[in-house]
Amino acid sequence: MAFLNPAKVLRPLNLLQLSAAALLLALPASAQELMELRLKDGRVLVGKVVKKGDTRVVRTHEGNVTVAESDIVTSRKHSELMSAFKNLAKKSGSSTFAHVNLAKAARDYGLEQQMWQQLDQAITKLDTTKTGNEVGAVERRLRDFLAQLEPELLDRKLRQAPLQKRVLAMLRQFHASTKAGKAAALQELLVREPGADQYLRQQARRSTNDRQRIASLEALQRRRVTGNERFVLRTTVLDRSKKVRQAAVSIGKPTIKSQDIIYMAAGLAHSNPKVRTRTAEALGGLGHRDAINLLVKAGPHAASGLALADGGQTRAHVAFLKQTSYIRDFDVEVAQAAFIADPKVDVLMSGTVLDVTVAGVSQIRTIVKSYRGALKQLTNNDPGSDPRRWAEWLDKLVPPSKPVETGKR
Repeated sequence: MAFLNPAKVLRPLNLLQLSAAALLLALPASAQELMELRLKDGRVLVGKVVKKGDTRVVRTHEGNVTVAESDIVTSRKHSELMSAFKNLAKKSGSSTFAHVNLAKAARDYGLEQQMWQQLDQAITKLDTTKTGNEVGAVERRLRDFLAQLEPELLDRKLRQAPLQKRVLAMLRQFHASTKAGKAAALQELLVREPGADQYLRQQARRSTNDRQRIASLEALQRRRVTGNERFVLRTTVLDRSKKVRQAAVSIGKPTIKSQDIIYMAAGLAHSNPKVRTRTAEALGGLGHRDAINLLVKAGPHAASGLALADGGQTRAHVAFLKQTSYIRDFDVEVAQAAFIADPKVDVLMSGTVLDVTVAGVSQIRTIVKSYRGALKQLTNNDPGSDPRRWAEWLDKLVPPSKPVETGKR
């Protein structure tokens, strides 16, 4: 009894697939027409189609599919799909909900360009009409749809790649020309990617691209993993780019709490003057009123502890000394039968020697200015240039509450 060789049985199928792929690549774009094919088994295939004998090869995001002509029930060309989509758009209106539904329809028709256009409009309209931090039904529907768009954003090889490579591939698509719809889809995929926090944190610190660092922070904030929100808050001080620091403030602001302000306030006493300045700027931008009292208390001590910093300040050696001469001993010499006492003179030094690091006056002024700016931002009131008087200013700004009257005696 002869056994069939699996390799020989599978080889014709593999050759057929390879020849179909080679045919699609070899044909010019004009010969690859976008079509919708409805098959007898209920499947609907949409993609670039090439006719080959009594079969058709359809290029989809999941790969090339070869179908027999006899299995096709109906087909629609690109012009017919566009006409059907335009008719649907005329009846749909211009609400966020309508744009989301049109984006879904465009995807079903294989009209990717129209799908992204509808998503751009949906997100723009949602941003202008959204109030508060609550996620409504339309936004949930939009996010669920965005999470399905991985095939449109990553090729099949990348979709099967290790997690770190997928995260990096998505972040690299954030650039100056990335529109709202695509950016939102990429972010939704990053938010829902299991176990991606470690790689997002790495990119938020190491990437040389500001947009990619901001995208990493936005994804981390929405992932709701313990420590992510504090990571975003640290970025408001640590990142080298002012643009990224300001973006981190906007990202962290909706969820800021009193304990976060206490956590941030430690930077007001940091030995590095830049950290003090950036912390004050972040506290002002975050807008939590618990920061007011902390800034007022830190103001008079703006110069304290800066000598510990290694921020390029001038180091100086200062000595205040007094020298006193005294005779410490005598040497007796004999000359011509005479005894002579030769005195030995020494010097006694007294005083103070200091080794100091000089914190420049301009640095202190910059720190005070940042504290003052943050207080103005938080209270809409100028505390003045003298930090020693800020406590008095605050008392006048917020008068003590009157005791509740319970009635006359």
